[in-house]
Amino acid sequence: MTKLITLKNLPKVLTPNEDVLTLSINLNKLKYQQDERLHLKSALTEIKKYSMEHPELNYKELERQVDNLIDQNLPYQGITLFIQGNTLELFVLPRTTVDEVKLTISKSPDLLSILREQPNKMYYLLALEGTSFRLFKIVDKTVAPVKLDADAPTDLVETLGSERRGGELNFIGQGGSTTFHGHNETSKEKQIDLERYYREINKYLVETIDLTVPIVLMGLPKNLALFKRISEKLSLSEIQISKSPTDLTNAQIEKTTSNEISEQEVEIITDDVAAINNKRVLTDTAEIDQAIDTNQLNKLIVNVGNLSNSVDDHLYNDINRIISRALKINSQVVVLKQEEPQSPALLEATTY
Repeated sequence: MTKLITLKNLPKVLTPNEDVLTLSINLNKLKYQQDERLHLKSALTEIKKYSMEHPELNYKELERQVDNLIDQNLPYQGITLFIQGNTLELFVLPRTTVDEVKLTISKSPDLLSILREQPNKMYYLLALEGTSFRLFKIVDKTVAPVKLDADAPTDLVETLGSERRGGELNFIGQGGSTTFHGHNETSKEKQIDLERYYREINKYLVETIDLTVPIVLMGLPKNLALFKRISEKLSLSEIQISKSPTDLTNAQIEKTTSNEISEQEVEIITDDVAAINNKRVLTDTAEIDQAIDTNQLNKLIVNVGNLSNSVDDHLYNDINRIISRALKINSQVVVLKQEEPQSPALLEATTY
């Protein structure tokens, strides 16, 4: 059984202190490059050898699930699989980029290999207007419109029909009788219509998009506030663009949002780094572990820009373990890369 997972939820579904096999695969390379297929075959051979010493891992079933995933032609650049021999579930993390096939076997998932390779986040962009919406997908800073289903609620009037409350003349027909809402538009009625319409958009998105991908909202501040208030099950990014998309073409939205999102990403990271100056900063792994034990860890900053390829295996595994523990107690994990503001240490944490 395969299950999509996010990094945030991964530590909550894995069994602590049990071996985790972390297998990253570049799906694009796998289609066209013989060398990449050989690398995957080699990694699977290593897993097969491991299973001979750990019979709790059903290698044949694992191989079947991996083959099925690859045959599905998944819409991702790559995936990382997390495997434990004591469960039949195979956890799948969608990736925007994977350098090459990589297998790690440790007591913690190899999160560092993912964090250091992930140059840009993947987002949806939801451009909200008063009576319609548009949806875009952002991968590696490339913005492209998403083709919506024919029954998508792209128009308020068509979606709400005669149930609209705002408008010059609105009515509901029931059993031959007609009930009129009234002839005058009011701000209150229009607000009710907009809220009901946004709920329909929320429902449609929950049923059709990848819920693990954060959504950047674009629109007038009052519309963004309303959608954030009523949204359910969606992963809303802290990045938002307070600008009406009404008079913008798709091309203009793509150009505007790509720059804006990149700038806000850097601002958020800069604020995160600056904030540590006002708090108690920990760099010793034992102290960070103690903060996690007492549920006092506020933020963990991992500076992968300072992580060399020759880092000591014990330190590498220790950092993976701490990241996993921090995520498990819902602490914020911030990743710094070379092109972003740097902190002096490889690992820093702040407490509440």
